[in-house]
Order: sequence, then structure tokens, then C-alpha cells
Amino acid sequence: MDVQEIGRYSLVIVNIIFTLCGLGIAAAGIFLLIKANELERDVELLQDLPIATTSYVIMFVGFLLAATSVIGVIGAWKKQRVMLTVYLFVIFALVLIEMCIGIYLYQFDSSDTINSLVEDKWFEEGEDARQKRIDYQDFFDCCGWNNIYDSRAAGYDTPCPRTNPDPCKDATLDWLEEFFTPVAITAIVFACLEFVSLFATLAMLCTAKEGSDDDDDWL
Repeated sequence: MDVQEIGRYSLVIVNIIFTLCGLGIAAAGIFLLIKANELERDVELLQDLPIATTSYVIMFVGFLLAATSVIGVIGAWKKQRVMLTVYLFVIFALVLIEMCIGIYLYQFDSSDTINSLVEDKWFEEGEDARQKRIDYQDFFDCCGWNNIYDSRAAGYDTPCPRTNPDPCKDATLDWLEEFFTPVAITAIVFACLEFVSLFATLAMLCTAKEGSDDDDDWL
């Protein structure tokens, strides 16, 4: 078995794995969408956090990765230059999209970002603002924003019947770290792996072109 055949079979195996991983990414997007719906329903102060939109993008990327990987499997197995060329361009686009998603999600796990989204609205006065704080505290099982006492001051008067709670800013960051950060890291890792696959496919196509005079199997 020559080097080109080893590369072809390796690409088939890698893309079978990518197909399964693409379906896994889509499932993660569905899971995040469920969490986003819970958040939008119960925590009005975080409605500016684009979780639902990001979840739809993750689902789209997952299904597109699965479909593209199937094209890669068929193209490598049947030695189809056209299919592998299409695969090459789509994988390149997916690398860019997944890298952007990873960086975009990762930056939300930041105290400055959460402060910019929530802090001003948190310290608004009035009964409506008070109810929003109560809903927020109930969802994250926390009290206050920067510390557990800052919402109990005059003008805010937000009760917190909990024992040893975390400040809500810390609780929010913990929630994002639990659900967003793993998806962000996974997106970046997959982008790097697909970048390797992209170069492997390009090398295979170049090798096939060089040997096209002696090998009529490539279409």
C-alpha cells in the first residue's frame, strides 16, 4: 500500500469521526438552546446575552460539519476530485466559523463583559427592577451583584432568603463557565483539527494530480 492510499484511508477514518463529532456539536447546540429558552423565560436581565442566536449557529455548524464530512468520506473512498474540492472549501469556511464561535463564546466568560450587560440594569430602582433581581437570584441561587449585600440597600430593597450564597456576578460566571466555556474550547479544538484535515486533503489532491498520467482511478 503506497503513501497515497494510506492518506486516503486515513482521510476516510478521520471524516467518519468528524461526522459523529458534527452530530455531537449539533446536539450541544440543541442543549444550549434549551438553556437559552430557560434563561430568557426566567432571567430578564440576561436577555441581551445572545445565547439563543449562538445556539442556532452551533447547531447549523454541527449539521454542516456532519454533512461535509460525509462528502469527504465519499470523495476519498471513491477518489472523486470534485467532491474533495467542495469538501476542501467548505472545511476552510467551517474552520473560520468555528474559530470565531469559540472566541466569541469564550469572551462572555468575563467579569467585564457580564458587568457591561447586567450591572447598570441590576441597580435600577423601582418595583419592576426589584422583581427582575428576585427572578435573577432565584434562577442562579445567589444574592446581590458584586457582593451579597449590595441589593439590600435603600432604594433596591431586594430580599435574599439564602444561607451563604454567592454574589450573582460570580454565580453567572460559574454558569457560563459550565455551559459556554466547554463549547468554546471544543469549537477552537475542532477548528484546529479541521485545519489539519484541510491540509491533508490538499496534499492528497496535489499528489493525485501529479500521478494522474499513470493513475486513471481519480475522477
